[in-house]
Amino acid sequence: MVGCCLIPFPGCSPDELAPEAYVSIRPMVTRPGTMIDLDASGSVDPDGISQLMLYRWDFENDGVWDTRFGRYQIISHVYNAPGTYRPVVEIMDPQDLTDTASAPVIIREADVLTDFRDGRRYPVVHLGNLWWMAQNLDYGITVEPGTEQKNNGVTEKYRYPGDDPDSLFGGLYQWNEAMDYYPYAGSRGICPPGWRIPTEADWTDLMNLFTDSRMPRYANYMLVNCRFVPDQAVTQTNYYSTGSAVKLLKSTGSSGFDAVTVGYRDPDGNFGYRDYHFPGSTASYWTSSSDGSFAIRNRLWIDTDHTGEVFYFADNKNFGFSIRCVKNAN
Repeated sequence: MVGCCLIPFPGCSPDELAPEAYVSIRPMVTRPGTMIDLDASGSVDPDGISQLMLYRWDFENDGVWDTRFGRYQIISHVYNAPGTYRPVVEIMDPQDLTDTASAPVIIREADVLTDFRDGRRYPVVHLGNLWWMAQNLDYGITVEPGTEQKNNGVTEKYRYPGDDPDSLFGGLYQWNEAMDYYPYAGSRGICPPGWRIPTEADWTDLMNLFTDSRMPRYANYMLVNCRFVPDQAVTQTNYYSTGSAVKLLKSTGSSGFDAVTVGYRDPDGNFGYRDYHFPGSTASYWTSSSDGSFAIRNRLWIDTDHTGEVFYFADNKNFGFSIRCVKNAN
């Protein structure tokens, strides 16, 4: 008898098994304008090399392919209108056999916090056990950068210079002003009623939401005698490897946090956009936690090539940094 593998019948060749498409979406529920990650890296080619497969995407599931076949297993997309979408991926193996997969993503109206003290509205995002403001706090009257903020019963803020038509920059606050001169971790500070300044632990919990064991982490390190912090050994903890934190937390990032690199006001009354020895631009946020005569702040650093990292460390309370308020979700 002649073996099957010697007879050129269709379906007999082991190279003719179709690939199997798979797609996952993160986040699956979000708001308009947030970048969605579409991931087809779980697709397999049972009789071939999965790395040789090609992918194309139909974001609207309308039968019109929005991309050509290419090797990109993961792609990002932004939906600007509320609704339920089912983006489709089609995969093709080297034998031109194909398969498709789809998954739902829900784009809902943005959740909004209204600060009744001045009527300002802020988008908010539910991350872990907390609601986070998805825009910098912008409460108080503007004072000149060379003026120290005072405990005078009036909330004062610095405003970073530059074009800001959508008021995304918010105010910059010295730590005591941000805490409304009640210097205890978890205090409401200058946040709207029912909201509070996040603690260092709140920020750590936020970072842990996005921990990926596949991402390498840098070891902690020390910077000693930093500018504005003389004779203070400052421990800086790196949460993420290069690029991943920025992708999650920056404006339009998949977390919905929408960080804007507005810069800061230094203790000498000058505005700056870069941080210490690091190039690129920064967004720094006070926590309500302190370390002796210093306070803990989180820094999102974005390099000129759009990679970056997130750190937290103790710093001079006379800096002017941004504020994001939080509220318990239960």
